[in-house]
Order: sequence, then C-alpha cells, then structure tokens
Amino acid sequence: MSTGTHTSIRLTLFKHSSGSFLAALDAAQIPHEPIHMFSTNPQGSGLVEAITALSEAMPWNAIAKVVVAWIEARKSREVIIHTETGQSIQAKGYSASDVQKLLQNSTNVIVIDTKPVDAP
Repeated sequence: MSTGTHTSIRLTLFKHSSGSFLAALDAAQIPHEPIHMFSTNPQGSGLVEAITALSEAMPWNAIAKVVVAWIEARKSREVIIHTETGQSIQAKGYSASDVQKLLQNSTNVIVIDTKPVDAP
C-alpha cells in the first residue's frame, strides 16, 4: 500500500511463522511493528505486522530476499501475496526480483509455517 509519501507492507502471520519470520526481518535490520486490531466480529487468529517507510526508503530488495530465503529454508513454509488487482500469488519458486515486484503492488502478505521451528 502506498500513499505517495510513505509505503506500508501489511504482513499477516499464521501458525508457527511469527517467530522465525520476524527474526529473519530483524536479522536483515528491517524494522517492523505490530498492528493491533479491534473488532466486535470474530477475526482470524493471525498476528498482523507492518513494515512502513518513506516511499523512496522502503527496502524492497532486502524484504524480497528475506521472503525467498525464509520460504526456501523449510518445505512447510508459504508466503501468499495479495495484490491491488485482487490476485493471490504464492511466492514459492519465485526469484527475489519477482517477489520484489509483487510486494510493491501488495495489499496484504500472508506468511505461514505449518510446523513448529523445532519440528523436523
């Protein structure tokens, strides 16, 4: 999501993805912060984080590299990028440059790891 002066990537982390994915962002020195959501209706159980920066300062390449490396580290991991045009694209198998282009047009990024970090 972009407003012209700043850009934000919304990350929704499910299952066992939050610890390892946020640690990967931290290791790459990509700042992120939680989004606290309040609703009177039932909501999904995912943790929501955001990466926000001035439009020209968003580290697109670094974020794309984190996404690709995180997916490739375990078979139980998946990242789904929802775009402004309504597409849902699974990032598995894409290069960092392709993921970077997808992230720049994203409305939400779903991050999932179906197995705990200590599972084989």
